[in-house]
Parts: sequence; C-alpha cells; structure tokens
Amino acid sequence: MSDALTAPVVHLLKAGVVYQGDAPLVWEQVLSQQAAIGDYLGVIGLDVVIDRAEGYAYVRQQDSEVRDDGSAVPRLVTRHRLSFPVSLMLVLLRGRLADSDADSGDPRLVLTREDLVEMVRSFLPPRSNEAQLVDQIDTHIRKLVDLKVLRPTKQAAAYEVRRHLKALVDAQALSDFNDLLATYRDTVSTTV
Repeated sequence: MSDALTAPVVHLLKAGVVYQGDAPLVWEQVLSQQAAIGDYLGVIGLDVVIDRAEGYAYVRQQDSEVRDDGSAVPRLVTRHRLSFPVSLMLVLLRGRLADSDADSGDPRLVLTREDLVEMVRSFLPPRSNEAQLVDQIDTHIRKLVDLKVLRPTKQAAAYEVRRHLKALVDAQALSDFNDLLATYRDTVSTTV
C-alpha cells in the first residue's frame, strides 16, 4: 500500500466513519484517493462509501454477488442484532434529523438527554419505577454513542445526532418502521 493510502485507509477502518469536520486532512485524502482506496479495500471485500453532500465516508461489507468472480468472501465486518429499543431510537432519531433538515438551516441536530428520554418513553412498556426506565434509556443512549450515531457535546447531557444515520436508516426503512409504529400505537391504545 502506498504512503498516500495509509492514513485514509487506517482512519476508515479504525474510526468507522470519517467526517469532513472532524478530520479535514483525512477527508481530503479520502476524496483525492477515492479510486485507489476503493480498489485496495475491494480486495478484502469492502466498499468505501462517500457522501460529499453530508461530509462523511465509511466502509461497508460488499454483497457476495458484487464480487467479479462470484466467490463468496467471508464477512470482515460482523453484524449484530440491535435490540428493539435501540432500533426504535435509531428510527426516531432519523425522523428528527429529517424534520430538522426540513425546518432548519443548521446541519447539526443536538438533543439533550431529556429530549431523548421523552422521545422514546411512550414506546417502552411502563414501569412502576421511573428511575429504572430512565436508566434503561441511558443504556440505549450509550449503545448509540458506541455505534457513533450520537456524539456527546461539550454541553452537559447533550448529544449531536451524526449525519451518517441517514445511511443506516434510509427513507424506505423510516417509512416502513413508521407504519409498524402506527400499528403498534393502535394495538396499545385498544388494549389500554
């Protein structure tokens, strides 16, 4: 691997997502070496995805049918099932991001811990102990920080919703999940 590829490839593999604002030098290297990075990562079954408009790049596993020779490549990037509350929060955050994009000129969406708790509270089973419910939601928030969907800000108990969430939850998945949530709400309201 040439020296020009080392830094961008290592950042993509290590960080998971490279943002233009977080690492401008690496971002420029990713853009200028896009084809070479794609060729290099393609050998090990990975694709580089760059969203210039949103200012981020990440690596994802190739589909097995994408390979030119038709051979299946073992998964380098492992998949993990997300719990329902974490999946729910991803979709709710994606909806909030879409609303923010439509209503505001600010590309950043910052939510407080209280905003996140209120956003998801009505979808979780009620508990007799409110503190336990909030602790459970805090656990889900930490998982979203681990997934780099939320980034803690300098402001206490506030989180920035990262733009690559759009790639994780696309418009079709958002629509499908909203239909599922509407059915869930109807079921819950008729049983109460």
